[in-house]
Amino acid sequence: MTNMPLDDEIFRDRFGRFTGAGAYAIPAAAEPTRFTSLLEANGALRGALQDADDMLVSAKENHRSGAVVLRASPGAGKSTVQRMLMAERQDRGQTRKTTTHLPTLALAEEAARHATELGLSARVIRGRSALRPDGQGRMCMKAATVERAIHLGLRAKAAFCESPARLDADSNGAFRCEHFDTCAYRKQFLKRADHDFVATTYLGLPDPEGDRLSYRVVDETFWRHALRNWCVDVAIFTAPRIDPIRPKSHQPRDARTVARTELLEAANKVVGRLMAGDSPLSLPYTAEDYEHFAELEDMFAAAQPDIAPAQSETEQRGLLDDAERDFSKVGGFRAVWRVLRHARENGLGRSERLRLERNRAGLKLHVAEKQALSNKEPMLVLDADAEPGILDTVGCPVLIQNDITLRPNAVIRQLHDRRMSTSAVIDSAENRNQWRSIIAMEVLRDRLGRNTGVLVGATKKVVQQFFADAGHDFSGMDAEEVSRFMLDTSLHGARWLWFGSRSLGSNAYADCSSVIVIGREELPLAALEDQGRALWGDTAGAPLTLLSGGPAGELWMPDAELAYEMTDGRAMAVRVPCHPDPRIRLLQRQAREFATRQLVERLRLARSPYPKRVLLGSSVPIPGLPVDQLVSWSDLQVPRLEAALAVGLLRDGAVELTHSKISAAASEVFCSQDAVKGFMKRDRASAGRLNALK
Repeated sequence: MTNMPLDDEIFRDRFGRFTGAGAYAIPAAAEPTRFTSLLEANGALRGALQDADDMLVSAKENHRSGAVVLRASPGAGKSTVQRMLMAERQDRGQTRKTTTHLPTLALAEEAARHATELGLSARVIRGRSALRPDGQGRMCMKAATVERAIHLGLRAKAAFCESPARLDADSNGAFRCEHFDTCAYRKQFLKRADHDFVATTYLGLPDPEGDRLSYRVVDETFWRHALRNWCVDVAIFTAPRIDPIRPKSHQPRDARTVARTELLEAANKVVGRLMAGDSPLSLPYTAEDYEHFAELEDMFAAAQPDIAPAQSETEQRGLLDDAERDFSKVGGFRAVWRVLRHARENGLGRSERLRLERNRAGLKLHVAEKQALSNKEPMLVLDADAEPGILDTVGCPVLIQNDITLRPNAVIRQLHDRRMSTSAVIDSAENRNQWRSIIAMEVLRDRLGRNTGVLVGATKKVVQQFFADAGHDFSGMDAEEVSRFMLDTSLHGARWLWFGSRSLGSNAYADCSSVIVIGREELPLAALEDQGRALWGDTAGAPLTLLSGGPAGELWMPDAELAYEMTDGRAMAVRVPCHPDPRIRLLQRQAREFATRQLVERLRLARSPYPKRVLLGSSVPIPGLPVDQLVSWSDLQVPRLEAALAVGLLRDGAVELTHSKISAAASEVFCSQDAVKGFMKRDRASAGRLNALK
């Protein structure tokens, strides 16, 4: 492959063809990352975690909430060292009671096993829908129904498990679920432990340990669980409110008639202003008026479903069906009034958290909100990507923060002239064919060398498309079954993974010698801005910079210059889409740049005994991954002959160098003997290389 010129912009490939704008020279190199040496890493981690424990214990004693943040590189060992320190404290009689939240149940189980090996009293808390440890069904026999009820705010234990308040002569003092005595979910709480390990989705749910906790440990990101976006149908919002069969509050008919009239008038005025391109805050309503409207909505809210443990699941589901329709409708209505009240209180002329959208389903109001964390215990946040500005906003003020960044032991190549969006891969069979050839060559290189495996990462949609191309049929499988199949199945000789919680914290790919990342994660602009609206929208004196649509309503993110950190100190940059608002840009980095780094770091690069190979298949610079070589898409592609030979060697171990045998060994590259023959006539260079191999 050709090396990149040091002084010219790269607009041509190795054949001199124009390829479009790619990397170019800039006056000054990127600020180099301050790496902690591997020799100092363990000491730095132990010191930071001991300081964190001191701060958190003090915060608990003084009834303070907040978080101590340790931003250590993925794979640095922060979670392992944390558990080791817990064991050492236990040996000194300084036992802490903790609940540790991890991205997935599998990681929680792995962490609990390690804690037990260290002599800690540990248990795994599995959610109701999780599989039982023996694989025989779900932890809760009514898992899906109970989770629907929890979403509505019902207390699951009283409604579904055991309700002492409902006495009956035949109930032995309590109504109980028919599965109560054999329930795996209930039985797991009978075992006591000092350290619980749970999935991050448990954050915010009632904790069995309650106030007994010394502090919580949150391993990896969690703030997205605090965001809520409502979608309100305008036609229903502007229609007269209907009395529910079982109202939440009982008001006189006259009061309900007045409330119905007030709400109908206010709702239509709000929508009218939005449709005219104006702000509802130009209406003469006060903050108290908007709060009043939210309270009036309660008159037309249904009472919580009267669910009891002894009811059949069919009866419980029927009650939930009615309640869910009401919850979604009335909850969204109240959210509209809440954000308008908040904006009015802040003296704003326009609400950023309320927007009108027209789609094929009609007019919709989108309301972006955040929910404060219900857990008040101090928290230790172990997250390489933690952003104090985000944590503060979700009600988790940062008490102290420590950063430990380790240099990856890797040779990193990066594609510089293609952004390689998800659509660019899914919509182009040719691009996928090229990536298959690149993967085949890398797998062959690994097989002939260390033979420890190649990891390929992309968005989940892209990964699933590659599996579909290979003939895998996922019809009849639920989402979890599809995920498990793709994680457990080798494709093109490689293992596959996707961005998101699946690529957080896992050590399952640490032995791989190479990783290829196809494209990058990129949230749709509307979804990205809705996250920003939920976190920072309607902040007095600090409006968000939100992008407006073009003539046809299309939204485009502007390009900005981002520098590559080059290992040889060269000053190179590229232009890629970046949100202009610095706070929303933080969210974009979380979803795009940091997601790529997390996936790459599944190979545990910092502690690798040899340099591993990394190929970043998108032009977006990734913080903490200094680049050794920038390559163009043309230079990255594998010549067709070599691609066929690589596929054949991986499949059969040998390829006879005749036209018929080459096509037979790699029919996806050459569909027939004539295809090989015709290609060799057209490409004399490939024909020469083939003859040289004979």
